[in-house]
Amino acid sequence: MNNKERGLAPFKRLGMDRFPMWYGADPEFTRNLVNFLGATDEDNALYDILDMDYMTIRPVYSGEPLKKYPDGSVDTIWGVRRNGYYYGMSVSHPMASFETVEQVTGYKFPDPNDFNVDISNEQKNKVKNHCLIGGTWAPFFHDSVELRGMERFFIDMYENPSLANAIVEKCFEFYHELDRRTFEKHGDMIDMYFIGNDFGSQRQLLMPPGLWRKFYKPYLKKLIGQARSYGCVTAVHSCGSIRSIIPDLLDIGVDAINPIQVNAEQMDPEALVNEFGSDAVFFGGIDENNILMNATPEKVRDETRRIIDILGKHGRYIVAPSHDYLIPEIPAVNVAAMYDEARKYGLGALFS
Repeated sequence: MNNKERGLAPFKRLGMDRFPMWYGADPEFTRNLVNFLGATDEDNALYDILDMDYMTIRPVYSGEPLKKYPDGSVDTIWGVRRNGYYYGMSVSHPMASFETVEQVTGYKFPDPNDFNVDISNEQKNKVKNHCLIGGTWAPFFHDSVELRGMERFFIDMYENPSLANAIVEKCFEFYHELDRRTFEKHGDMIDMYFIGNDFGSQRQLLMPPGLWRKFYKPYLKKLIGQARSYGCVTAVHSCGSIRSIIPDLLDIGVDAINPIQVNAEQMDPEALVNEFGSDAVFFGGIDENNILMNATPEKVRDETRRIIDILGKHGRYIVAPSHDYLIPEIPAVNVAAMYDEARKYGLGALFS
């Protein structure tokens, strides 16, 4: 079984030799991992040594250089100024003073023409035996609240819903079109559409489920539907407690739920499997906040086996941490132990 076959097996309900594994991290953490493993480079570490099953190729920005400021902050393609570690946090909200839909539609949104969707022959050769994740990350929730400011935007949902929806729709349109161009050109080789919007807090959804269904579900359905029309399996990332909208995600065609933040309220893995295990692929769930960050490698191995046994109960699981982004503070030895144990443990108790 090659990596592509294994990566698709949980979605296709096929037999496999072990559960597939996915990796996502800050570049600094990846360098730490490369050094720990004694690898020659990132590819050697992830694909030769750890044997990851998924590779990702996203559209690449090729437009005019984005403005940088003396304090280290930068403008994004959305005109939002960000500052802080790696991707940073928004420090400006260019639509904060907007009062009308016309102001929104007149705003200079990102142009899909500023992105290159090509996949080179070298990349094609590199990914041919792996499960390829393609299209955009499509964080249209984050973009909509950053353009307006989260507090103001949430008030708009009640007091000025037309303005709020106009912002969401314009953010969605950019990703939908860029995805369309990507799939139009490379849909025959893209296996998975994996996108991310953090709708949950540690305790509950960031907004009432009814408002999520009104403002975000219809557009998410269109993004997922477009990917499925090109034959892709689909996965949605959302940190936090999202139990209340998992039925909605499955309803619109989402195949896999990521990252299963097991220490958030209502995200107990056993309860999720009992309720959704026959319908969803679970993707993640190995606790990053406490286990990977603070435990011993032996404890990491114990937890890896425990989560495989729970989330892999129906044979529909992808091994990954409970967040999509491993940070540099995490000991590389723990992450190496997690993936090493997942390979050795195979399918865990599923067929034992």
